[in-house]
Amino acid sequence: MTVRIHDGMEADARRTPLEGGVLGWAAVAMLGVCLIALHVLPRTCRPFLQRFVRIWTAGLFCFFAGVHRGASFYNPKGPQLSDPVIFLIMHFFGLGVAMSPPRLSGRLAMAGTLATLAGDVHLARQDRLPRFFVRLRPAQLLTAFILIALLARTTEKED
Repeated sequence: MTVRIHDGMEADARRTPLEGGVLGWAAVAMLGVCLIALHVLPRTCRPFLQRFVRIWTAGLFCFFAGVHRGASFYNPKGPQLSDPVIFLIMHFFGLGVAMSPPRLSGRLAMAGTLATLAGDVHLARQDRLPRFFVRLRPAQLLTAFILIALLARTTEKED
């Protein structure tokens, strides 16, 4: 038995379903936890924490890619050719963030976050993604962008 918090189909929701909001914001909130931890924990923990931030950020791109790809199945017209292309591009952003040097990975993550924001809002307005993305994604991705920028700045100060 699957426990659902949202009644009905998420594709029809105008407001963000509770489960989507909790999962989406928890993923982004971890960046804030990491930013605080970088300033509170001893300096000896920083290399580990900075690597964790890069892996977590890379994972966010894979998470957003999966959300995008899964939501495309709710499209009344069915998945479009662009859906798996966007899915793969977002995964490559994630891989790039994970494998790049710290200075480049932060910039790549910021660019990828803004590209994801623009793409998801555009597709939601075309009814190719759930309408609640128009509300959720700007706040979620702008928050992620700001946290990634602050984390990248903290990392660059130490270089």
